[in-house]
Amino acid sequence: MHGISFTPLGLLTLALEILIVLFSLSVHESAHAWMADRLGDSTGRMLGRITLNPVPHIDPIGTILMPAVMAFIGGPIFGWAKPVPVLSRNFKHIRRDEAFVAAAGPVSNLIITILTTVVLGGFLIFMQPARLFDMINTPYSGPWWIFLLGEINLILAVFNFIPIPPLDGSWILSALLPYGVHQFYESIRRYGPILLLIIFFTPLLNFILLPVLRVSIFVFVDFPLRLLAMLVS
Repeated sequence: MHGISFTPLGLLTLALEILIVLFSLSVHESAHAWMADRLGDSTGRMLGRITLNPVPHIDPIGTILMPAVMAFIGGPIFGWAKPVPVLSRNFKHIRRDEAFVAAAGPVSNLIITILTTVVLGGFLIFMQPARLFDMINTPYSGPWWIFLLGEINLILAVFNFIPIPPLDGSWILSALLPYGVHQFYESIRRYGPILLLIIFFTPLLNFILLPVLRVSIFVFVDFPLRLLAMLVS
């Protein structure tokens, strides 16, 4: 870990990384609000949360303090946005619709990852595959920034699919559980943030997240690009 580089290039890189995170979080929360609105709860829309403007989504700790701390210690820029308020009583099918609203956030990030892969694939029209893969691994090149956008969104998607409250995956799992098990799971939801903090600040996070992330990068980025490179060569 190297901490913040106070060179002009280092500060510019930090600013662009933070902008990518803000954009990705705004997409994520907007997707929650949009899906809730489609399913009958307009709370998020009325609060102005269906927007890519990051200001309504900013959480002082998750959107400002956490990225600043991670940047200071030299870790990956990471954070979270202010959750979109959802009134489940406005849904026709509460458990199902809660799961759809929850899934909309990480799915929107996954869509961005897929779009960045499509854009990177478009570079193969103009350059040799070896050159593209070299540029993806070359910091500050155009393909490197595009890959970073896709990677950050993939991390957000994978992380939020973890079925630990209050992450989105917990609502999806809750909707799939039999009613009796569902009730027990909901009764322990209040302990989820404590468990999440334990996982986040211990090696457990890497143990859980890294294997899934490596597989996801292969499935959504590496394999499609290499397959396309074979087809165009």
